[in-house]
Amino acid sequence: MESNVTGTLFFSGSDEENNHKNDIQRDKFRTVTALASDEVVKRYGNANAEYLKGYSGVDNETGQRFAKGLADVAKHKVNSDYTAQNIKQQAGYSAEIATTSRDNAEAIINCSQVRTERSDDLLAYGKNHNVVDRVKILDGNIIDGSQSQMKFVGNRDQLFNKIAKEDGDFARYRGIKLELPSEQFEGAEVFCRGRAHELRERAKNVETQGKQEVADKFRREADNYDQLADNVRDSGLTTEQAIFYREHPKRATAMDITRTSHRAGIEGAKCGAVIGGAISLLVNAFNVVTQDKTLDAAMKDIAADTGKAGALGYGTAFVGSAIKSALQQSEHQVLRTIAGTSAPTLVVNICLSLGCSIKRYANGEISEAELLTDVGEKGTGMLSSGMMAALGQMAIPIPIVGAAIGGMIGYTLSSLFYQSALEAARGVELSRERLEHIRAIEVTARARIAKTQAVLDDFARREIPQLRKETEQLFNAVIHSSDNIDDLTFAINDYATLLGKKLQFQTMTEFEVFMDSDQPLTL
Repeated sequence: MESNVTGTLFFSGSDEENNHKNDIQRDKFRTVTALASDEVVKRYGNANAEYLKGYSGVDNETGQRFAKGLADVAKHKVNSDYTAQNIKQQAGYSAEIATTSRDNAEAIINCSQVRTERSDDLLAYGKNHNVVDRVKILDGNIIDGSQSQMKFVGNRDQLFNKIAKEDGDFARYRGIKLELPSEQFEGAEVFCRGRAHELRERAKNVETQGKQEVADKFRREADNYDQLADNVRDSGLTTEQAIFYREHPKRATAMDITRTSHRAGIEGAKCGAVIGGAISLLVNAFNVVTQDKTLDAAMKDIAADTGKAGALGYGTAFVGSAIKSALQQSEHQVLRTIAGTSAPTLVVNICLSLGCSIKRYANGEISEAELLTDVGEKGTGMLSSGMMAALGQMAIPIPIVGAAIGGMIGYTLSSLFYQSALEAARGVELSRERLEHIRAIEVTARARIAKTQAVLDDFARREIPQLRKETEQLFNAVIHSSDNIDDLTFAINDYATLLGKKLQFQTMTEFEVFMDSDQPLTL
């Protein structure tokens, strides 16, 4: 008998049968753990897709074509003398695209509806607008005060002077956000405040000399510097990084996706550890109670299972988010459709599961026919797990939990159905005369399934909304009833009644009376 959660609890039979059942148990555990990261994979996969859109200049999901992508900017010719100013100007274009992709990716990760767009891609501004480079948009409307200009120049102080001077060449940039390379942003506000102070001191001096007009001009320029101090922003890129985007757009995009996928992996590891640890805790606690395992052994297994689940969660979210972004921005509709399913989430798990089957075949433990059977069973299991995960999340409106439970149910059911189909097929091969009998059973079964489906549809239509409402009320009670335990117990009892169960205790007082009595505990 296996002692940990990834093994089996009550299997008996031949070693081959037990090994197969153990594999199925491990697959179920990994499937539930992987599906716990499904939301993370989708969110970070959508974020990674922003980098691919920025690279190609095309959104294959919507068909939108942007003014330029990083790949387009990289094709621009550079002056023969390769001047620093020329390459910085082109790097500025790349920086606009890269920071827009980064901003939108971050918004998606944080579940924000705000999006950033380049003015070149908006009809309201047209191509090469001479003031605005980027804006933020919410519900299709430009957010007031979000307009910004990005400047990657060699001399920051000279740029500020051209903006602040009354007759400056860049006076048009006053009043909007000014995005600078990270190394130039450092100390920019202090510089502007200092220049404003100097100008006001000069205004006082010339004012004592009767030059009021000059003094007023200095004060206006001082106000311009104060305004600049309020409007300067860090673009999030250094000049060196912007040049790297210009010269190596593909590598830079791959690095962005890798960095974001790593963040997804960290989130996935947390989800996997929570779900895997919880399952292991329940199973091992049961084994301790039934004296099938010592407490020390159980604690070690819980720690090991939690670690494995965390590692699986990391790999699932890292690989899944990267694959989802590629599928989502594919030129082929079929692949874009797959991106919307749980397939990217289950990729790592499928590889692990099939790897175990192939290893058993290579070691001579199973035949070719058994290998195909094993692969077929696991393949159908993974497919239906993804489908049931979506249904589970709809039925149980609790993030992670609904998808995990649905995934486990789907995998178990599909395995049973597949095994039943194989056994029926083998029976037909052994006895052809049974074919008609099996077909009759099949017709009856289909009719029964249709009837059950109708009942299930009716149940879902009537009960699921109520279940969702009662679940939300229960969780609100858990969150807000810390000062009154009776409110919490009432909420729990109401929820139990909805599920057709009457609990033994209705209030804290009843529980305390029970604890002082000799009455048996009813489960």
